[in-house]
Amino acid sequence: MHASLRHLACVFIVSVAVTIAGCSGGPTPSDAGAAEAPEPSPSTTPIERPDVPAPPEELTFEAGADLDPEVWLGGWHAEPLDMSHGFAVVNPRDDWEEQHFAEDCIASRYHRFTLDGLDPTLDDRSLSNQLLAQVTEIPVDDITEEGSDVLFPVVGRYPMMADFRVRAGGWSDGRSWLAAARVFGALETALVIKLDCEAGSMTGASGQQLYELLPAVAGAEALHVGLGRVDWNVLEALDFDDGANLVESSGGRWVDAALMDDASWTYDEGEPDDGMWTFASTDGDCTAEYQQSRLDEEDADLSDLEASNQMLMDTIEDPGAYEAEDVVDGGFALGVPGNDLIAMRLLAGTRDTGRWVTVARALTGPLYGFALAVTCTEGDPMDALDLLAAKSAIQVVP
Repeated sequence: MHASLRHLACVFIVSVAVTIAGCSGGPTPSDAGAAEAPEPSPSTTPIERPDVPAPPEELTFEAGADLDPEVWLGGWHAEPLDMSHGFAVVNPRDDWEEQHFAEDCIASRYHRFTLDGLDPTLDDRSLSNQLLAQVTEIPVDDITEEGSDVLFPVVGRYPMMADFRVRAGGWSDGRSWLAAARVFGALETALVIKLDCEAGSMTGASGQQLYELLPAVAGAEALHVGLGRVDWNVLEALDFDDGANLVESSGGRWVDAALMDDASWTYDEGEPDDGMWTFASTDGDCTAEYQQSRLDEEDADLSDLEASNQMLMDTIEDPGAYEAEDVVDGGFALGVPGNDLIAMRLLAGTRDTGRWVTVARALTGPLYGFALAVTCTEGDPMDALDLLAAKSAIQVVP
């Protein structure tokens, strides 16, 4: 049904084109009597999906000119404090700004949906230079000549990166600074991130040193750019029917950084790049096997429900021992750990090694498959699944 593929975690990537000038409630089955699983057969009616053009492979300055403002919304991505308003690909507020303090430095970022003070007839590179000149109060000609290009990751669309212009410098009193800017002229959107450090350990630091300090102060997530759909920027939930709104260019991946940082679980990568990895509870009782897969092209003709049923049966041992009515609906964390807002199919059972539960979800628009199999020798695997949902999630970018 599928070939294995695990997307790399969306981490901060230091990518400098030239030297900078100037110095990761839990899942529970629903009522089994009301959740019979249909046989995994192709849909009789083709899946109707929105007509969404593919985004560029990279958000270069040149590619920004081709972004359709009726389709795309750009800006800084922000990890939500909770999911009460959904998981937003792009924080949509035009007056939004945040600051972080660490290492005697302040990191701040903001975006706005206006090009006030900028020349809208310019290309994205020139607009970004103009914005950076405003922010730093340095003549635009100097920014153009002495600024550098850097790349920031685009959330949920790995390996897509976005071009920014950056400049760094210092003051005679020992303070140092760095600023990066990107303008998407076609979207009338401007993004800025800055780092300002007091005199001390960063006095006289090079631009490269300040750039490498930026994620330590702001947090790696603060450097994530968002590219969302105007018609679907916020995901409040993703049931099986919602999957019909996902398209080929939609993104999806497991996020499990919080689980990796949890001392009660031990990570095992397994075979590199086979799309499967495991976490074992440190008490030796439970094992959780994660899987992220690339579905076959013919799965695009299935609904998410049908493909999820099929993936679940492909994932478990001895699928012939179970009937369709044994499968029930479950939920897991969507976007960020700690929620149960993405519908999955769930099957539980016992074997010689203990009790087990497996959940699976297929996204047939982008052809991604996700599965999680939990086995416990003594404990309840559903309890373990609750713990895992509090520390990991499926992040979907429409």
